[in-house]
Amino acid sequence: MTTRLSFSSFSSCHLCLLVVLALFRSCSSKQNSEPVLCIDAERQALLRFKHGLTDETHRLASWVAENKDCCNWYGITCDNSTGHVHRVHLPGHGGHCPAYSVSYFTEKEYTDASKQRLKGDISRSLLDLKQLKHLDLSCNDFRGIQVPKFIGSLQNLKYLNLSNSKFGGTIPPQLGNLSNLNVLCLGSFHEFNSTRNQQA
Repeated sequence: MTTRLSFSSFSSCHLCLLVVLALFRSCSSKQNSEPVLCIDAERQALLRFKHGLTDETHRLASWVAENKDCCNWYGITCDNSTGHVHRVHLPGHGGHCPAYSVSYFTEKEYTDASKQRLKGDISRSLLDLKQLKHLDLSCNDFRGIQVPKFIGSLQNLKYLNLSNSKFGGTIPPQLGNLSNLNVLCLGSFHEFNSTRNQQA
């Protein structure tokens, strides 16, 4: 009789322990599956970057202070475990930029195509994106400004695409500091200068 009672008590305790462990694992997995929000300092950096741009088609409409999670903003990808921004992907024309030699049939078609390109300045606030690995600003229209030298300080960059975005001047030698870079695209870098010289 005593042996049965002890065995029954042991089984009940064992069962309770298994239930507690199962609940703990369930709660733990739910916590781990919750998305990590972007880092506030990096969100502020992106807002300053946006402030320097002209966005005529409102591609960056989701980039607002009220939207706290910059990981859900257009063109932004974050690391799932740390929340650091590691991808800024903002090519004009969806990355399929037309050649500058294309003849548009109407002024409206030309204007509409031009609006698909971001314009303005590139803010140094990008330096606050400490884990940035991918930067694509191709097919935009930076109207002859020089590629910012500070881009050479984005030490974690593995992919940099500034092609067909009407940059002028010379390619800054600081880009040579990007020791982790696997892909560098600067195609049609001098297109803006050559077009301007022909028109002069």
